[in-house]
Amino acid sequence: MTPHMAAPPLTRLTDEELARPPPGVRLERGFGDTLTIVCTPQRKALVVLIPFTVVWSGFALAALYGPQLASGRFDWRLSLFGLPFLLASIGLCSTILYHLFGRTTVTLAKGRVRIFRGVFGWGRTREMVIGPERRVTLARSGIRVNDVPQEEIRLESAGRTFSFGALGLPAETRRYVAAVLQRALGGG
Repeated sequence: MTPHMAAPPLTRLTDEELARPPPGVRLERGFGDTLTIVCTPQRKALVVLIPFTVVWSGFALAALYGPQLASGRFDWRLSLFGLPFLLASIGLCSTILYHLFGRTTVTLAKGRVRIFRGVFGWGRTREMVIGPERRVTLARSGIRVNDVPQEEIRLESAGRTFSFGALGLPAETRRYVAAVLQRALGGG
């Protein structure tokens, strides 16, 4: 399949399947027919990520910035050389924070869908108005992991397309969230 080509149709969820979300997923009902799907990341990656980050950041940053801090003298060439290591360490620590405390929330309310992905209220929020003509599908994205195209959840309404979930949501979670959206929105 080429990127952005539709995947096989979604299977409809029975009431029993709806009541048994995959690990890390929960459904919340709110006032005025608000439905929120909360997805927390899998923590399996932390087994490798935390030790790697400690070693990477510990050795790289201690070797590059430790002598400068100890002597009280700033070496701009060494500091400039260490900048990629510092940025990589910040990225690794951010990834760890996301896996510990982050979440993706999909909220359906009053003809809108809002998707938030982040940590402690910091992150990215996107919103789309859902019209009467709507469609929910799983489609291949342009994102590849180990040279395998990843699926994404795709919402289409009023000529707009809204895609998410290719990164950060496991395949089982993507399929469940897409099926819940399809059932809640009636878009097939």
